[in-house]
Amino acid sequence: MESNHIADRRIPAKSETKSDSSSLSESKQFHPKPRRFILRRLGGALRSLPPRISRAWEEEGAYGHHFLWFPVAMTFGAVVWFRFDQTPPAIATYLFFLASWLTHLIFRNRTISRYILFLVAGFATGMSAAQLETTRRSTTILDSEITTRLEGVVLARDVDYRGYWRYTILLQHTSDPVIRRPPERVRLLARADHQPVKIGEVIQGLARMGPPSGPALPGGYDFGFDAYFKGIGAFGYFFGKPLKGEKRTADHTGPQPLTVLLSRLREKIARRIRAVLPGDTGALASALAVADRRSITEKTINALRASGLAHILAISGLHMALVAGTVLLLVRSVLSFSPFLAHTRSTRKIAALFALAAATAYLLISGGAVSTQRAWLMFVIFLIAVLIERMALTLRNVALAAIAIILMKPSAVMGPGFQMSFAATIALISAYAAWSRRASNHDLTAFVPIGQTLEVALKFILGIGFTSLVAGVSTGLFAVEHFHRIAPYGLLANLAAMPVVTFVVMPFGLVSLIAMPFHLEYWPLQIMGAGLDAVVAIAVHTEQLGGDAITGRIPSSPFLLALFGFLILVLMRSWLRILGAPLFVFGIVWCLGAAPGKLPEALISEDGELVGLINDNVISTNRGRPSTFVIDQWKDALDLHSVTKPSINASGQAPTTLSDMREHLHSIFRSLEIEGANTFVCAKGAWCAGRSRNGLRIATIEDLSYLGSACDEADVVVVGANILMPRCYSGAMLVTGRSLRRSGALEIVLQSGAVTSVGAINSKFREWTQHRFYDWRTKSFQHAR
Repeated sequence: MESNHIADRRIPAKSETKSDSSSLSESKQFHPKPRRFILRRLGGALRSLPPRISRAWEEEGAYGHHFLWFPVAMTFGAVVWFRFDQTPPAIATYLFFLASWLTHLIFRNRTISRYILFLVAGFATGMSAAQLETTRRSTTILDSEITTRLEGVVLARDVDYRGYWRYTILLQHTSDPVIRRPPERVRLLARADHQPVKIGEVIQGLARMGPPSGPALPGGYDFGFDAYFKGIGAFGYFFGKPLKGEKRTADHTGPQPLTVLLSRLREKIARRIRAVLPGDTGALASALAVADRRSITEKTINALRASGLAHILAISGLHMALVAGTVLLLVRSVLSFSPFLAHTRSTRKIAALFALAAATAYLLISGGAVSTQRAWLMFVIFLIAVLIERMALTLRNVALAAIAIILMKPSAVMGPGFQMSFAATIALISAYAAWSRRASNHDLTAFVPIGQTLEVALKFILGIGFTSLVAGVSTGLFAVEHFHRIAPYGLLANLAAMPVVTFVVMPFGLVSLIAMPFHLEYWPLQIMGAGLDAVVAIAVHTEQLGGDAITGRIPSSPFLLALFGFLILVLMRSWLRILGAPLFVFGIVWCLGAAPGKLPEALISEDGELVGLINDNVISTNRGRPSTFVIDQWKDALDLHSVTKPSINASGQAPTTLSDMREHLHSIFRSLEIEGANTFVCAKGAWCAGRSRNGLRIATIEDLSYLGSACDEADVVVVGANILMPRCYSGAMLVTGRSLRRSGALEIVLQSGAVTSVGAINSKFREWTQHRFYDWRTKSFQHAR
């Protein structure tokens, strides 16, 4: 049989072999090359991409994730409205709102356009909410600094670590002189030792007041915007001791009784806490209990900020969750001891009601700040979900809370609190949802043979680390945008401190508040204080490792790219979320690695008193003791490391004639040019002359007799006084207190050899800047762009 098999084998003929080889060569000839094969596969993948995206988008809709983009559109609508240079006509904004919603309702059945129109309607809703809030607020901001005698009702008060009292006053009367356009509310500091005036009582005294400051440099934080929406029209201080005044019988203005009661309750709680816990420990405890943060020293605040632990000072979602969560667990544990209640009632719902009551009480006694209101509203929505037996921690509930907050207070979207709070919340919910889906398929501790106790401890440590990492990454982008800094060791600090805050500080703080009516708060406060001391020690140690890192201000393009990637990553469920990861990472790398842009030649403060020359990482000022408030913002925004003080010119007697003045300034500028110095040389009380890194000559004038000479010799002349002179006839740029009032702080830059300026306000005429255009002589707003 084997022989037959062998016999059956046939050796192919030569001609057959040739034909087979030719056919093989032909098959090789028609086989695609690797490059063509890759291009063909890539083309096929691209052709299949639209239907894949369509199916993924339908999956997003099936899980209700389309709705999550509605509050995002509202937020962008409010931001765009607030950034307009002039307030749009109200009728135009409301017509846009109506038209967008009508269009959405008409075309809502179309597949693609309905989503776009839905987002447009959300954008218009955010704009309309911003318009409505601004119109409703109508805060009067003081137009210029003034010294006057005032009388008003104390709405709120607090004391700082130096013992200085700060009063928020409902202004009723002014005299010597009378303010013709008085603000409704003012905030004044009393440095002199005096008998504090109680909330609800009348206070009077001689005070110096001025409008809130604008941004310290273009793109900086606008304190005037914040003051307008808080209803504060002026800031200042008392000369000497303020006195308690007599209440006028015919005057019915003043705080409501409930407001007075809550304010006095907060004061009493803070006083009882500081009686047990002195120093920074008691100040921190008061901050967590009633949001009284002014008693904390700058050293401790800087340590907390540098270590990434400053978030524990703002009563927000973390504190609300710990307080309400503790109450929920305690009530449910107590109810479980009753078999009747455990089997016949929903102890989960009863505990949720008690937690809601605890959260509301915490909101009231903590002062009801915007961050606290936001946290309370989110927690209310979560508890309502528990009561109606729905999932509590979902992105949809967060979206509902965001919509409610934007409708009630759209100005909050401009602040870092709103942005960082919601960024952390949606990132944590999205990350834990993905973690849960993965954990259901993979036991993270299955590969390690450990006991149950160690397993619980390991999961807790991993949970704290995961939470800190996600929250730090999600809020880091906004920290760089608003504060120009990040905390590199924030993860380590939070890993060490958050267990102390979670299991020691907040629970025993809650117990102390409950025990306070019975005068039993001493020992709970002692335990809380020990926990706070540990947190401060962690912050100080972390600060010594290196502290926070200054990043400087970042361009808008990488920030928006990273933000868009972040939103795709956390708001989507399907594979589309993967597209957000490279956008987010690339945007972050771009933000941190991009050059800060061309540095300005000089910076001028909005009052014209402070001028800084920028040279690499050094700023040279015209003041020996510059304003720390302004300098710190300049250093953070431009990543400057040190400050150089001016040298005082003490040579001989000051010149008196115009020719001598001109020659004197000319010699100063000439010597600076020869030496290549980028600093200021000053004559005290008269002038300062400086040279920028690119040779720009800048003079600041206090003695106006030097103005003409400065115009002849300098490229930029800065005068803090409100003079009427519009320009230097020599062609030099003239910056006066009058022009700075409309432009705000200035950046001086060189573009193609020409000197130009960029203003922080830049003649923007909005409700929170219009006081800059008020003319008290004509009693009108002189707005000219």
